[in-house]
This record gives sequence, C-alpha cells and structure tokens, in this order.
Amino acid sequence: MQFKKILADLDQNIQSRLSTLAKTVKLPGFRPGKVPLKVVEARYSEQVLHEAAEELISSSYHDAVVQESVETAGPPSIEPKTMTRGEDLEYVATFEVFPQIPRTDIAGTSIVRKSCQPEEGDVTRTIETLRKRRTIWEADESAAKEGDRLLIDFKGTVNGEPFEGGEAENYPVILGENTLLPEFEEQLTDLKTGDQGTVDLTFPEDYPNEELAGQPAKFSVDVREVAKPKLPEIDEDFIKSFGVEEGTDQAFRNQILENLEKECSQKIRRDTHEAVMEALLLGNDFEVPEALIREETERAVMAARAQMQQQGLPADTPVDPEQFRNSAERRVRLGLVMHTIVKQREIKPDDNAVRQRLEDMASSYDDPQQFIKWYSEDRSRLSQVEAAVVEDHVVEALLTDADVTDSEVSFEDLMNPTVPDTTQS
Repeated sequence: MQFKKILADLDQNIQSRLSTLAKTVKLPGFRPGKVPLKVVEARYSEQVLHEAAEELISSSYHDAVVQESVETAGPPSIEPKTMTRGEDLEYVATFEVFPQIPRTDIAGTSIVRKSCQPEEGDVTRTIETLRKRRTIWEADESAAKEGDRLLIDFKGTVNGEPFEGGEAENYPVILGENTLLPEFEEQLTDLKTGDQGTVDLTFPEDYPNEELAGQPAKFSVDVREVAKPKLPEIDEDFIKSFGVEEGTDQAFRNQILENLEKECSQKIRRDTHEAVMEALLLGNDFEVPEALIREETERAVMAARAQMQQQGLPADTPVDPEQFRNSAERRVRLGLVMHTIVKQREIKPDDNAVRQRLEDMASSYDDPQQFIKWYSEDRSRLSQVEAAVVEDHVVEALLTDADVTDSEVSFEDLMNPTVPDTTQS
C-alpha cells in the first residue's frame, strides 16, 4: 500500500530549527548565543533540512496511518520526491498492511477430541522405565549380548584415511539401542573385555555426512569393558529418591498415577490445539506480509545460533535462513488469524485461568509458590502465560462451532500415536 503526502510546512520547520540552533551553537569567533542566523544557516542548512524532513515525514506518516485506520505490517519504505527549501515537502510511503483474513471459524469442521484415563498397567510400565533409568552396570567377563553395555575405543578409516568424527575413546554402547549404525553394533556382539577387533561396514546412502554416504569403512575396536545391567530394587530408598516421603509402594503408585493424569491432560490440550490450528489454516488462503515472515525467520535463525553456541559450536557457524522460512510463514499466518479472532470476539485472558495455568506450570517445581511469584512479578513473563490462556479461550470458542467427536484412547496410544501406513501393496 502507498501514501503520497505533500507537506507545506517544511521551510517553517527549518527556520524554527535554525533559530533554536543559533542560540546554542558554539563557533570560533562568536560568543555563545550570538552567532548570526546566516552563519548558522550556511553551515548547518543541509543537516537541518534532513532533520526537519525526517521529523515531518515521521509525524505525518503516523497521522495518516491513524486517520486511514490502517494496520501496518512492518516499517515503511520512504521515498522523498521533493526536499528543497521554499518548496512543499513531498514523499511516497510504501508499506505492507495486515491482510484481510477470509475465515475466522471452523464451523462444520470435523475435530477428534481425545480423552484418556491412565490405568494400573501404565503405572507399572512407568515404574519399570524409572528403574531402567537407574540401571547399575556391573563389569562382567562374559561375551557381550543384547542389552549389555560396552565401553570401547574405536578409530575409523575410509579408503585408508581417517575422517572427522570417526574416532572416540571410552565410548558407551548399549547393544540393541542402535546408538551406532546397526551394522557396527552387530559386530560387537560376543566380544569380551580386553578384546580387539575390526568392524567393516558401508555407510548408508542417506547418511547425513554426504562425504561418507555409501562409502565402505573399517574401524579398529578395543573393548575396555563389558557390563551387565542390574535394575534397582523398588524399596523405600528408591521410592524416596523420587520425592515420595512416605516411601511406600502405594504412595509411589499414587504419585505416578497423578503425574500420568497431568501428562494426559497436557497432551490432549496440545493435540486439540494443533487440530484446531490446522483446521484454521485449511482453505484460509491470504498473502502473508513479507516483512513479518522476514522478522520471524530472523528470530528463528537467532534461536538456532544460540542453541549451537550452547552446544559448543562457533558463534559464526553459518545458518541458512531458508530452512526456517516455511515454518516461520506458518507461525505468522496462524498469528494473523488468531489476532483477528481475538479482536473480533474480544477475547481476553481470564484471571482465574491465568492463575490455574501458573499453578499447573509450577506443580513440577520444589517451591511452586516461588515459581508463581517469579512469573507474576515480571510483566513480560506473565504476558506469555496470558497469551497461552487466550489461545486456550480461542480454541474453546472455535470448538463450539465445530463437529467434535470424542474418542477414548489408551495412555500408550495417546503418547505414542502410530503413523498410518500409507503404502499400498
């Protein structure tokens, strides 16, 4: 969109600025405040011209946007047409505006809303998972089998030459977990502590490192240790280590069941939210302002760089913005739709819902009240919670118009949904 503006008060603004400057400017040979206006004008006219024009353009552009009730998306591109003393200031402002959103409801759309109640079997499986996380590894002289842990040193070569990432010392490998290539792990089976061997393999054609993809490689392997897993007993000490002070099996199971129920609630909320967002995007075609996509992409790049630095990578590691563009456009598109819905329906965060969301977030911390206080005392942090609550309100409002089907699912299916097989025989 463009605004073309002609302003008649450029010269007046310049004269006012020169008069003010003459009272304060210090020049050799003149006392402060006594510099003749013509001298000030001769030295500073060009500077004052640009300052006056910039001020007039900024204020008039803002006034025009308000007068026309335009929602701008990003800063304008200003092109001065005339900027000469004694003439009217003329400029053209080109800018993107928020688009008209074609659809702000999901009326008639089919939405599956899941429900779930964890059972005793889910509690038992969770306890076994917790035991495995506390596995005790006991050194053993027997041959390595699936489930055993090996500590190995290895050096790899391709065409007789070492390659980056092909060497490690004291590297832990649990057979069967496929932390290394399956072909590598298979050749570690039956090795014992102190054994030395050679592993021959061919890197897969789709291996991430293109220089190694499809290449045959040879690894020399030294086995430092073979260890067998031993799971801890579910005793009072084990139970108390998870914060269950009673230390009884029943109290432990009750605590786990409560946690699983919270996980269910959170997962169902996320899944429902995602289903509604997808429904909003479906058929909701409009042109997304490029300025907003660019800003969102830049934020994604900055986040990626920060994450890489935390992982120890150099700060100047190249990041391709294009890999973030599609996801950035999707977020911006959804944001524009949500913004319009919130405005149309005048949806605001409910204080009780905000408090409940904070309590839910704080429940996993040792001092929930301190967590709530920390969020509540900072306006920017609290606004993030309020925004999440507003999104929940939007989802609830949209679901009233949708064709909602409730579906009871198991805890396992909820947390680990199977991907439909789209292959055809």
